[in-house]
Amino acid sequence: MSDLAPVLNVPFAGTPGWRGILSTFSTGSVPHCWVVTAPYQWHGALLEAMARLYLCDAGKSGDGCAGCEGWVRDRDGVFRHPDLFVVGELDKAANIDACRGLIHDLSLRPVTARRRLGVLPAADKLLLPAANSLLKIAEEPPSHACLLFLIERGGFLPTLRSRSRLTVMAAASSVEPRPVPTGEADWLDWLGSAKNEEDMGGMLASWTAHLLRRGDPESAARTERLRLLVSQKKLSQTMVCDLLILTLKEGLPFEHIFGGFR
Repeated sequence: MSDLAPVLNVPFAGTPGWRGILSTFSTGSVPHCWVVTAPYQWHGALLEAMARLYLCDAGKSGDGCAGCEGWVRDRDGVFRHPDLFVVGELDKAANIDACRGLIHDLSLRPVTARRRLGVLPAADKLLLPAANSLLKIAEEPPSHACLLFLIERGGFLPTLRSRSRLTVMAAASSVEPRPVPTGEADWLDWLGSAKNEEDMGGMLASWTAHLLRRGDPESAARTERLRLLVSQKKLSQTMVCDLLILTLKEGLPFEHIFGGFR
């Protein structure tokens, strides 16, 4: 449909996170569960842009395939698709009934696209019963069903996050980028000063910002996962330091850490 806005006409088009998303679709290795952390003001455009990619047969958007032809504009001027299901609002998470309805909708076969996509905005605000209701479909989804969770900061259920791919979008913010310690001496210096660090979450946010600026979205996502964990758990300063040393310095797999905190 020629009047659809191009996917690249988005405020985050030049960010490493978005380039990584496009690369994922171009290779066809699209995850069935995806968590994207981005500034709230990007969520509306991000929802539409990723939905267009998900529902395009080739993961390109606007190429005239059956999935792309499924987009229609309603009377209010809003684009809709028979295989797209958005539950909740940009500033309000879905309740448990809406989540159960989504599970039913995703279980049905697609109408025009190869996939059915469920999008949950404000997923970091999901109440525990609503989030728990999605665990089974996140673990064992129908072959055609995909879930996209949009979050801005911490609070997302760890058991859902562990079943999802995480992408961190670069954001213009007041966070001053700070490099992650690299060598043994840097880590020793950091460890000596960390006991005076009042905001460990803010420090991790600054590390994430630095990694994104450097063009390393994979390491940024890893650091962001740590920030989310630290923000959700009441850990002592010593425990946080040990956690960062084990995961970032020593490279211990996240699964070994997350499993102990669920």
